[in-house]
Amino acid sequence: MRQYNQGRTSHGALPARLVGAGILVGLLTACAPRQPLLYNWESYQPQVHAYFKDEGGDTAAQVQTMEHNIETARAANQALPPGFHAHLGLLYLKTGEDARALEQIQSEKAAFPESAPFMDFLLRNTSRTPAPDKAAAPDSQPEITPPSSTTSTKHGDSGTGKS
Repeated sequence: MRQYNQGRTSHGALPARLVGAGILVGLLTACAPRQPLLYNWESYQPQVHAYFKDEGGDTAAQVQTMEHNIETARAANQALPPGFHAHLGLLYLKTGEDARALEQIQSEKAAFPESAPFMDFLLRNTSRTPAPDKAAAPDSQPEITPPSSTTSTKHGDSGTGKS
C-alpha cells in the first residue's frame, strides 16, 4: 500500500488545491474590467436589414426608431456605427425632409472621413439636395452634362455638336 500513496502528502490536499485555484481564477476574471463596445448598435442593424428586405414598412417609424437610437447613444456616451447617419439621411430623403437628410449625410462624412467620396456621390446624385461645395474638393471630376436637344445623333455623331 505504501507504493500508491508516495506522491500525496495528505488525504484530499490535491482536490482542495484545484478547487482553491479555480475559485481564485473565477474571482479574478469576474473582477476584470469589461471593454466597452466601440459603437452603439442598438436598432441600426435590424433597421437596415428590414429596409433592404422591404419589411421596414413605415419610413417615418424607422426614422423615429433611429432618432431614439441617437438619444440612447448620447446618453451612454457612445459613438454611432459607420453608415448610421447616411442611412438616416436616406430615410429623411424618402420622407421629404431634405434639410435633415443633408445634415445627416454631412454628419456621416465628418464622423467617418473615409466615407467622403461616397457621401459626395450621394449628395451629387440626389435630385433634391444641392451638390457639395466645389471649393472643398478642388480635384473632383467635372460634372457631365447631357447633350442639348439641338444636337442630332441621326447622322452618326456622338453628341459632340459636330456635324
